[in-house]
Amino acid sequence: MDTEELCMKLMRADTEDEVVDILRRQNLWDRDECWRPIGDVENNFGTIGNQQSDAIAALAEKIVNGIDARLTNACLVAGVDPTGAEAPQGIREAVGRFFEGRPPDSEMGGRIYEWSNDEATKEGRFLTVAATGMRPEQGNPSISIADNGEGQTPDEFPETFMSLALSNKLRIPFVQGKFNMGGTGSLQFCSTKHSLQLIVSRRNPTFVDQDANKRAHEWGFTVVRRRHPNMGRRSSVFEYLAPVGASCVHRGNVLSFAADSWPIFPESNRRARDAYHRRATHGSLVKLYEYNWQGSGSRSNILRRGALLQRIEAALPELALPVRMFECREGYRGGPGSFATNALGLVGRLERNKAENLDLDPFGGVLRLEGRKIPLRVYLFKPEKADQYRTRKHGVVFTINGQMHGSLRTDFFRRRSVGMSYLADSLLVLVDCTSIDGAMREDLFMNSRDRLRENSLSIKLEESLESFLRSNPKLREMRNRRQEEATRKKLEDDKPLVEALTDALKNDPTLSRLFIDGLKLSSPFAVGGGTDEGSQSDFIGRRFPTFFRFEGRRSGQGLTRDAHIGSKVRVAFETDAVDDYFSRDIDPGAWEVIQRNGTLASISLDCTMTDPASGIAQLWFDGLPAGVMVGEDLEYEISVVDSSRSDALRNSLKLRVKGPQDNTGGGNGRKTAKNTGDGGSGGQGSLSLPNITLVRQDRWSEHGFSEESVLSVHTTPVETQDAKESYEHDFFVNVDNKYLRIEQKADPGNSELIEKQFTYGMVIVGLALLRQDAEIDDCGSRREDRDEASDEDGIESRIGVTTAGLAPVFLPMLKIIGTLIIDEL
Repeated sequence: MDTEELCMKLMRADTEDEVVDILRRQNLWDRDECWRPIGDVENNFGTIGNQQSDAIAALAEKIVNGIDARLTNACLVAGVDPTGAEAPQGIREAVGRFFEGRPPDSEMGGRIYEWSNDEATKEGRFLTVAATGMRPEQGNPSISIADNGEGQTPDEFPETFMSLALSNKLRIPFVQGKFNMGGTGSLQFCSTKHSLQLIVSRRNPTFVDQDANKRAHEWGFTVVRRRHPNMGRRSSVFEYLAPVGASCVHRGNVLSFAADSWPIFPESNRRARDAYHRRATHGSLVKLYEYNWQGSGSRSNILRRGALLQRIEAALPELALPVRMFECREGYRGGPGSFATNALGLVGRLERNKAENLDLDPFGGVLRLEGRKIPLRVYLFKPEKADQYRTRKHGVVFTINGQMHGSLRTDFFRRRSVGMSYLADSLLVLVDCTSIDGAMREDLFMNSRDRLRENSLSIKLEESLESFLRSNPKLREMRNRRQEEATRKKLEDDKPLVEALTDALKNDPTLSRLFIDGLKLSSPFAVGGGTDEGSQSDFIGRRFPTFFRFEGRRSGQGLTRDAHIGSKVRVAFETDAVDDYFSRDIDPGAWEVIQRNGTLASISLDCTMTDPASGIAQLWFDGLPAGVMVGEDLEYEISVVDSSRSDALRNSLKLRVKGPQDNTGGGNGRKTAKNTGDGGSGGQGSLSLPNITLVRQDRWSEHGFSEESVLSVHTTPVETQDAKESYEHDFFVNVDNKYLRIEQKADPGNSELIEKQFTYGMVIVGLALLRQDAEIDDCGSRREDRDEASDEDGIESRIGVTTAGLAPVFLPMLKIIGTLIIDEL
């Protein structure tokens, strides 16, 4: 067959076996000289095999490449050199100039969620994702990504699509791709044995010299495969089909054919539903055969809840351009409109549907990391909506130019240092790290763009985020609301249950010393509260504030306060600024903290300023700089400025350095052992009894319980009168646990007693695990020094897993232990 027919057959093929058979019939599959290593590197598996560990992140990279190609094409069409001084300096600017017709200095552009559906569809039809192939129950679909970007000539394939570590996009400021891996991370998720992938592309004829050779005007195409290790090679090699001019001593080039247009785009309407229907004069098509992405919805209609559309929008929270997605497999019901929709990115979708999905208007803030400002955005979902927009793996998402580069699990919110257990299943935080560049970006993120490195820099970033979330008044208020709702649902006999358990523990001196520590703490904040003193529920802020001053002080009046070595420092401000003053996209306010004197030559000012909340903003210092001495005074100037004023609003802060704060005592928080003076060591801090709620089967869904679940724990930070760190724990016990019911059925006369034994015992196990976790913190262990497996999900998840594991043997164990006696012989 001719090359044009061969290309179409490869496009229409949807299984690995079909592709191999097609190439074998053309005498191409088994001829080694027809295949060329990617990057011309024989051992390229070391690079390609170290890309994304997640199939969705790898697929997102392909979409990003399509966006880059469209932006570059638009720039060239406008007559602007993409690497020149006149080129856009960011993605939003590029979208604003080339797709919205805005001037270069406009701050309004690049927000596709403000586009109409018709506008989004119009542009989305030129950047598409289509699913083809086997029915859902038969196997994995093939995924095709097409764009009408700049495209490449056939002879440019080795230096573009098939290159490694070249600087193709390095000097283009408005594109995402910088590492020139060619989206190779997707290869290991393609077809089971040979990791097959097809690439078809044609250079935009406008950019091709009319005097160039014939091939420069043609469509080029190739197939990528994985050749597994053999006796002469210890690792796999990824190679691509390049038979043109190939011989045993000369590497060839890719196949090509002449056509003014080619059907690379899908269509879904009353006349056609086909992945390769609409024709393009230039652009690229990438087909991933039998793409293996796991998880909920992996074999359902890609547009349905939990399926590919949702996963891509989570991986690309702020898409630069709309992506039109098509379900082209047979076997699904619905009209033509059921099989195509626009992907706008998670932010775009939420901005369009805030009222029906969110419990709180999105709000932001700005972190400071080694002098760089890092804006963030917080979304609090309604409890039943969160799973539609993010997974447990993506509680905190770190983005660069709208693409996810790493994430933290939702259990991050359950950390004691965050204290948002009641909101953990509803929170999403997007941290925009676009302003981080150069070596700092390299140190923070892996080149695969799917995870953070584990080092001191990432720990600082996490700690800054912990402080921001823990102190945010809006989140504290919503946490208290959720906690109060849960409290109202407690069974009426809750108080007798706690009193009975208290009496039982008091009868054992060891358990009493470990767990009993005074009265239960009351709710830390009243529902509806959470803002600092003086904030007004009817507060109406100004877009540009007239004052920004220390709370309770006059404008210009300084503040002097103590600051303890080893402790964080919080400073509150009052202002008439609106709540999104620092985090909004248009005309945001900016803040700066400068040290005015001190004995140290330079001090890193890693600090966090929250957005105002009803007139109150908070500045957090992560701690005093290393090397300061007790008795020293540190003087800072905090300035706030925006586009409405030439002179900043300035405040002078003096911190008097004190020794480490005494954290002994203080309820059920972290404690530090101290010397008692008699040659021994003082006891570790104790834990007060939790609030205990018995949960029946009809309320399992509220707590994520199943028949094997036992205990769910929520930890809430509380502020005591002496300002020492303390925590309140709420325990939810599943008294319809399968193994508890088995024991009750075997001994119905003691059903109530067995339930109490199960409840008391599991509560004590939970308390013991909490106490162990507190002791680890007391030892001053850094996060990276703790057991990696135990720290993956946090103490609350570990309690759930441990008690569920104990449940089958716990009650039988009590029976056995109770019958043991000392043998008189």
